[in-house]
Amino acid sequence: MAKEVLGHIDCPHCGELGAMEVKHDKNEEPFGYCEECAGQLRVGGKPGRVRKFCRRYPWAAKSGAAPVTETVTVTEPKAQEKTPEKPVTEPVPEPVPVKRRASFADALTILGATKGVVA
Repeated sequence: MAKEVLGHIDCPHCGELGAMEVKHDKNEEPFGYCEECAGQLRVGGKPGRVRKFCRRYPWAAKSGAAPVTETVTVTEPKAQEKTPEKPVTEPVPEPVPVKRRASFADALTILGATKGVVA
């Protein structure tokens, strides 16, 4: 018994445009098969995944099932009062004195290695 082709989508495997046929599987859930690369797309198994697929492709919903729709309420944003922006002045930080780093010669002096060394 041949299953009715519900529609075509782009194949996620080979990227061929409109190559994947979408039919219903034995559980009446969408199932895709690509003739080009023999790739399969199993949508069923998780109701949320089936619902998202049918929301994107309404023609793939179960036969006799009500179409998947969403009610969206749009409200107009409230007007916000604009207050004049005041310039932000940050206090100028006091300069931090830079610590002098010890040189190799200082280290030799500390270790006592410079005694008797002529520069």
